[in-house]
Amino acid sequence: MELDTSGGYSQTNGIITGGATSGRTVILDTPQFTGTYDAGYRLSDAVNTATFGSAQVSLDSTSINGNGIVLFTSASNVAADYLALYQATTYTSSVKGMGYTAARYGGAGGWQHTVGNGANAHTRLDYFAYGSATPASAMPKSGVVHFTILRSGNYATDTDLWFLPSGSSEILTVDFGAGTVAGTISISGENFFKNEVGGVGSFPVNASINGNVAIGSFSNAPIGPSANVPGQFRILFVGPNANELVITFVAMNASRAAVGAGVGVVDPFR
Repeated sequence: MELDTSGGYSQTNGIITGGATSGRTVILDTPQFTGTYDAGYRLSDAVNTATFGSAQVSLDSTSINGNGIVLFTSASNVAADYLALYQATTYTSSVKGMGYTAARYGGAGGWQHTVGNGANAHTRLDYFAYGSATPASAMPKSGVVHFTILRSGNYATDTDLWFLPSGSSEILTVDFGAGTVAGTISISGENFFKNEVGGVGSFPVNASINGNVAIGSFSNAPIGPSANVPGQFRILFVGPNANELVITFVAMNASRAAVGAGVGVVDPFR
């Protein structure tokens, strides 16, 4: 997602401050996006390139429930780049048992590139998911599996800019026998421009599996006060036998836009 904001941004945590956004655009597959790791992370898209290493780590935090973030910061007088890698872990307590389940095969991250300072700034937000794709020949042919989704993203309107942090309240049900994925992704978070937290909306996930991917779209998701926000999502199964999945999504109409990525883990105690 690209957007202009009135306000500034923090050099230490990447938080955009201000009171309005404009010029918003979103695209599911960011043109020419690549990410590599060799003693550091190198990210590139059609517009920018940034490199992050151990010297750029500004935060490495894991919360009590196992979720966390590794944040890299690379700032200059001209631009500021931030790379956030999200640590996805979910906790369950049920009659079947209790414990933490952490993602092993997939991950999600966000890259923010901001140009400008003071009253105006232009920001490009790339959310991405990654993992070792399940070979199509190794995809299960039967069984129903429930994946807990842990994701992050951003949501913007003319007067709001939200961070959508990782959560564990969404379940996607995959019927490998029927070759379908079904569920709902709820998005909620914190508004950078105002002192408020809460729900933003949701979008339906219904798609057929084709090889090791499932791609779908929606036309009237209730995101924000509007009920006609269209969007797309892409799911990739990762691990040797579809052990996990990763998902990226975008949604946009004339007045609002949302973008994000996440990981789906199998809960052994559900």
